[in-house]
Amino acid sequence: MWWSINYDFAMGTEQSLNGHQVRSERSTRLLLHAAGELVAEGGYQSMTLATVGERAGYSRSLATARFGSKAKLLEALVDSIVGRWDVETLEPELHGLDGREALRVLLTEIKNSYEKHPHSLGVLYALIFEAVGPVPELRDRFVALNRGLRSRISNFIERGVRDGSIVPGIDPELQAAIIVAQLRGVGYLWKLDPDSIDSGAVLSSFIDQLIGHLAGDRSVASDGDPEEGRLPA
Repeated sequence: MWWSINYDFAMGTEQSLNGHQVRSERSTRLLLHAAGELVAEGGYQSMTLATVGERAGYSRSLATARFGSKAKLLEALVDSIVGRWDVETLEPELHGLDGREALRVLLTEIKNSYEKHPHSLGVLYALIFEAVGPVPELRDRFVALNRGLRSRISNFIERGVRDGSIVPGIDPELQAAIIVAQLRGVGYLWKLDPDSIDSGAVLSSFIDQLIGHLAGDRSVASDGDPEEGRLPA
């Protein structure tokens, strides 16, 4: 999770674009940034394509012309937060790692996002909160996002069992569900009452316990059994 609009990367791509493409890329970035600000301030439901255009410094109609619908703008906004972080930050670090280490890197980068990209993370969780409401495109987008994260974590655990970095007997799907629930719980508390939780310390402790558990460290296993497939309470 994971998550910022990387303007330095985007500016670098402009060198290979013509003038029209440069202006189009720049206006898209500004529209997405404006959309994120409006979501953080008033929520997704109160945001309109017209106000996005105005906030970005363009006409009220540009966001409609660029994205076509509010649902498409939502998709682009989430992709700009999650997708680019994945490509630029995570994928290079995962190359050649065993399953357990790949999972550790993923979770550590998520933890680091609270310090590196608090604005983007705040936008993401503002959208996640609204996804439980009556807006189908929000619910569908974040159901897919959570399922995708669970699938990725489950795949890392399965890889770790195969390569020997994770003890056998772990249920990958159950463990992935536990991990995502923990991540979302920390995010909820951080967004709702940030003074009440040190997200970095909480997630660091969770990651250490999890990795030790998956490695078969009996000191962190529930009831002393590393193969039980769950973290200690």
